[in-house]
Amino acid sequence: MIDEIARLPDISFIDGITLDTIKARMVADYEEKFQEVNGTAVTLKEGEPVTLMLYACAVQFMQMYENLDKAGKMNFLKYSYGDFLDNMVAIKGVERQESAAAYCTVRFTLSALRASVISIPLGTRVTTQRADIYFETTEYAEVPIGSYSVDVPCKCQTEGTAGNGLEPGALSVMVDPVAYVGSCENLGTTVGGTDRESDETLKDRAYLVPANYSVAGPEAAYEYWTKTAYSDIGDVRVTSPSACVVDIRVIGTGGVLLSEEVCQAIEDYIVNANVIPLTDSVSVSSPGTVSYDVTMTYYINRSDVTSVSSIQAAVNAAVDEYVRWQSERIGRDIEPGKLIELVMAAGAKRVAVTYPAHTVVGSVNIPVLDEKTITYGGLEDD
Repeated sequence: MIDEIARLPDISFIDGITLDTIKARMVADYEEKFQEVNGTAVTLKEGEPVTLMLYACAVQFMQMYENLDKAGKMNFLKYSYGDFLDNMVAIKGVERQESAAAYCTVRFTLSALRASVISIPLGTRVTTQRADIYFETTEYAEVPIGSYSVDVPCKCQTEGTAGNGLEPGALSVMVDPVAYVGSCENLGTTVGGTDRESDETLKDRAYLVPANYSVAGPEAAYEYWTKTAYSDIGDVRVTSPSACVVDIRVIGTGGVLLSEEVCQAIEDYIVNANVIPLTDSVSVSSPGTVSYDVTMTYYINRSDVTSVSSIQAAVNAAVDEYVRWQSERIGRDIEPGKLIELVMAAGAKRVAVTYPAHTVVGSVNIPVLDEKTITYGGLEDD
């Protein structure tokens, strides 16, 4: 979720009502009404049947309050989710992006030169040696007379990220044999597969949609169109190093560096969508990287001796969280203070950080972890 949404103040439609509040109010109302009707005072005790009945009713009332609070919050971008979010952003003309299949180019090679054209039918399937994922040709193709091969675009039959990351040559098995074709292979790594757009990225795009009302030029407009072109975007940084030149740097969710093919697809979408000024020259690429190491020693309070194992696991998880935090925003400086904060919150008494040191990474770069060394220094007196 982008910072502008995360920073919005929390709201409540039930003014902080709790189950204990409702229980106490119902008991007080009962005692007051009993005295009004009967003329004698009564004090309900915890185990009395009437008290238990009131408590049971209080649980139902609390559930109704929570549903009312939820219904109210579903009208606000910060809290909305699922189908509620889909309906809310539809007012702004925004739709959730569905999953997309990975794609690549596959080269079909003949076993020998032929004196006639060899056809590669539309929908010809190829797979890996493990036969765990299938791709199919998206257009009819022919191997011309006198040629050994033809390159054909293919897409994965399974939508989502499952088809991503197959290295060149991985798609080497023809599921549908073609006469005289001896082999096949994908020329580049398979890319472009995305899962159904998450609530977080849909919220980000909905927040940025006012920038869509004008031809791209403002930073937010380029950010909006970039996130529209590819749903699995973690962060976008738009700069203009010189007049009429727009440099867009993108990373995937969790700080993943996107492939050149995906960056080119995003660039093509923006350039061909008729949303940019005629004079702008747009380029889309991954950010530069700045390497850093994590070398630290941490200590645990002696009073926590019975929890050493769980604290050690929590510290390791905290370091992993720090690494994710460093790379999830383009231009985020390397900040050792954040590492100390997370490790201390995980239960450490003291942290001695050798690396990293505070480093300014620049507006179009991201930090990337090189080596990680975590040392447990032992117990210390509180």
